[in-house]
Amino acid sequence: MRVLPRGLRARSAAAFALLALLLSVTLSLVTYQLARWYLLEQRETLATRQVMLNASVAKGQVAASEEEPGDVLESIRSLSNARAVLRIGDAWIAAVVELTENSIPDSFVDAVDADGAARQRVDVNGTPNLLIGVDLPGLDATYYEFVPIVEYRNTLETLLAVLVVGASLTTLGGALAGWFTSRRLMRPLADVAEAARAMSTGDLSRRLVVGRDRDLEPVAGSFNDMAASLEARIDRELRFTADVSHELRTPLTAMASAVSLAKRAKLTGRAEFAIAVLDDQVDHLRRLTLELLEISRIDAGVAELTLDDVDVDDVTRRVMEAAGLDEGVFRSRLGDQRIHRLDRTRYERVLANLLENADRYGGGCTAVEADRQDGDLVVRVDDAGPGVEPAERIAIFGRFHRGNVEQPADRPKGTGLGLSLVDEHVRLHGGSVWVTDSPEGGARFVVRFPASTP
Repeated sequence: MRVLPRGLRARSAAAFALLALLLSVTLSLVTYQLARWYLLEQRETLATRQVMLNASVAKGQVAASEEEPGDVLESIRSLSNARAVLRIGDAWIAAVVELTENSIPDSFVDAVDADGAARQRVDVNGTPNLLIGVDLPGLDATYYEFVPIVEYRNTLETLLAVLVVGASLTTLGGALAGWFTSRRLMRPLADVAEAARAMSTGDLSRRLVVGRDRDLEPVAGSFNDMAASLEARIDRELRFTADVSHELRTPLTAMASAVSLAKRAKLTGRAEFAIAVLDDQVDHLRRLTLELLEISRIDAGVAELTLDDVDVDDVTRRVMEAAGLDEGVFRSRLGDQRIHRLDRTRYERVLANLLENADRYGGGCTAVEADRQDGDLVVRVDDAGPGVEPAERIAIFGRFHRGNVEQPADRPKGTGLGLSLVDEHVRLHGGSVWVTDSPEGGARFVVRFPASTP
């Protein structure tokens, strides 16, 4: 079972709360013990002084008057409200009915006889009392008095309650302080995360600004240097890809023209086979060059949408016809909502690439569907292949990823950029594309174009 809270902010708040609890409990214990010692010491000192005074009065009255011992106690009680017990000889006289010689421990009586005076805390009927005994010199008598200290206990209980409440509030305050402090301290991390997120979406010019914070300057400097280096490297790679793709177009065009002329000549045997292989490879290079040029424009951020009101059913049928598919596999549920605002050319490329992918890797397209969900245009392409493993369903949209499906030796290989371009074209529209299982077996590619394109 996990004990520590999840998250840096939660752990920081918990650490602050624990520290505040430790400090407040320590301070409360010290305060309570000091207060307890001080109050008890003061109470016992004052009580001892009063008892000694009462004992002196009792001694004088016993020695100088003919009063009965009980009258002596009543006289003292009337003066100081004392709860006294007087021993004269073998006789015990109590001023209060519930306080008799039985309430005085024998060990305490022995201590007073031995030392002349003593004091001890005792409970009488559940009430705490301070018992003080004083030997009356010159007389065979001892004076005992019970001093209630219940108010002392009530004061300590009140103080303890206040300290507990204070410790609780201090702990809560520590947790809140930890939460807000960690929020302030983690703000630079949020800025780093936001900058990294912006860079991952293509904004390579994003940099960190930390002001004059000396502690964060090294981190921000390293991050900004890394970002600048990454931006420069990607720019070089984009320029290289664009330049190479552009430069390849001219020789490829010449090669395609030469192959076309060679195919018209009367060739037989190996020469005819060689020209056919060369034609396939030139076509492959030509397509790869065009797709690399398109990707380089998208990566450079210069690709733009040319939006128009597109008749989805009509364009879909024309793309399917160009791919050699029977119109019967197309099922449209758009009805009178066939018009959608799209970049016509990019939509045609998306659908053409999905149909080619189904033909090349999925055993052929089995169905094309178009309908609407919450105003968005949704197009599905099903194939008859083995499907796509869940672990591959994101990777197949990466560049130059061809999956694990075996192709016939006589089929030309794909460029590995078709699905990547599908993802890029759809993303430019603000939409999304994903792959799942087809209800009839095989794979189903789903493309969703939003009702309003950014």
